[in-house]
Amino acid sequence: MVLPFPTARLAGLVAGVVLALVGVLGGATPAYAQLAAPVSVDSLITNNEPAIRADFPGTPFTTPCNPAAFPGCDALGATSNLSFGAGTNVVLEAVIAAGNRFEPAADLLPPVGLAQQIVFRRNLGAGLPNRELLFFEQLNINLPTIELNPGQVSGIEEAMLSRIINRGIDNVFNNQLEVVPPATTGAETSNNIERIDYLITAPGITVPVEQQGDVGFLILERGGNDAFKIAAITAVDGAGNPTAYGPLINVGAGTWGNSTDVNISTAVLRRDDLASVVPPLFRPSHLVGPQNVQGIFFPINSLVQAPENTQPIFGYSLFAADVTGVGPQLVDFTNTAFFPTTTDGTNFGGLDLIAGGFGLIRRAAPPPVGVGALALVKRVTNLFGAAPLPNFGQVVGDGAALTLLQNNGLGQGLDVITEPQVEPGNGIEYTVYFANSGVGPSNNVVLCDQIPAGLTFDPNAYGPGVGIQAIAPSSPAGPVVTYTNASDGDPGQFIAPGAALPPFCGVNQGNGAVVVNVGTVDSDQVGLIRFRATVN
Repeated sequence: MVLPFPTARLAGLVAGVVLALVGVLGGATPAYAQLAAPVSVDSLITNNEPAIRADFPGTPFTTPCNPAAFPGCDALGATSNLSFGAGTNVVLEAVIAAGNRFEPAADLLPPVGLAQQIVFRRNLGAGLPNRELLFFEQLNINLPTIELNPGQVSGIEEAMLSRIINRGIDNVFNNQLEVVPPATTGAETSNNIERIDYLITAPGITVPVEQQGDVGFLILERGGNDAFKIAAITAVDGAGNPTAYGPLINVGAGTWGNSTDVNISTAVLRRDDLASVVPPLFRPSHLVGPQNVQGIFFPINSLVQAPENTQPIFGYSLFAADVTGVGPQLVDFTNTAFFPTTTDGTNFGGLDLIAGGFGLIRRAAPPPVGVGALALVKRVTNLFGAAPLPNFGQVVGDGAALTLLQNNGLGQGLDVITEPQVEPGNGIEYTVYFANSGVGPSNNVVLCDQIPAGLTFDPNAYGPGVGIQAIAPSSPAGPVVTYTNASDGDPGQFIAPGAALPPFCGVNQGNGAVVVNVGTVDSDQVGLIRFRATVN
């Protein structure tokens, strides 16, 4: 599983007003009479995470393969020495669009831990290959050696739900039969995918109309040069399948941004036998030269308008650029009258989706005026029982708060763990750092962090009945102290699952919360709250 990362909430009492400083949406968006426009992404904010290496000597090439890319790959019995995770995973932290920073909005999904999934809808009766294609950033191609930067994945669903953006899907909507036998290049990319559903399970999300310009969905592509269509899912059946859509939005190839932050040359690997479980599941097919990763932000108000904009949304679907259906016609992806099965791989089906994995994002709020510039930085700082461990000593991300933390020797940890996979019984340590990089103090600060779904708070992590560590507000950073779980006079307590939470904690997710009375955080002061939980 990918470690859950809900947003901590912070309350600061200023002049009698309770103020949520984290988890607040950006500026209000006025009501609208028509759909807003999608927003091009200007830049990507990433960090590099060491990948876990997996070597597969003697890996056959696909049949056919592209001998222009891999000389001799079409010879009988030709193999490669294929390695995944030989370098780094490029992990997406945030994007900048129209001058605003947008970050993951997982805490908007009710309840915390609400399932999100990617479903690839295939037309199994169309006579097309039932295959998967993934591209991985190249590190070293010197046959028979093929070394790839990011780690391996078990399939395209896992890849697309990840925040690792130096891998993705090649020509996802290419439904045109290849020239066989033999193919002209060996770089076969045809498949039977007709629609991609990014699903948020019931009850879905409902975003206030005035905030629908600040919340939406992120789509990334290698090259930023392909057209496609998108529609919001406005209803689902009992199994979670889409039953109704908002308007079908045509997205031209010129809509992508011009980000140059991540440029990758990739090796395309193909999985022709989806029933196979013998690793490696994906085998080398062909190479693609350097291309920039580019993106589009689709605010909610670019996908739905009245009356749908006051109802829940259950995600979105992506379609090839030649899909012509509207409304109910978008539900039946096997209807060739609206979903053509011979889509041109260049003009219509060539979408090269990057595995962005954010799904729902939102505009980050600027620091409130007059209460300092208190910020929270939540990180995973250790795992117990999982191996091999990533480097928790690094500091990822940017901004004034992280700079202040680093200057005080704090801020270490990772905000997402993609490898290793954690299992039931493993332990996870979370650290919530706080830093006031503003001019004035932040007074009467109380921090509440609800335990993520699927985890159980460890009440004895730091001693019998002692489940909370802390560094009180200080500069330079003071010593680490411990707090008991009980409401017994020290600043911290653990509120058990099912019990009432203070109102500023937000909607009670029913899994308990760590609540700490931090007090006043003066300018340039830092500190932390730390706890551990066990995977159920």
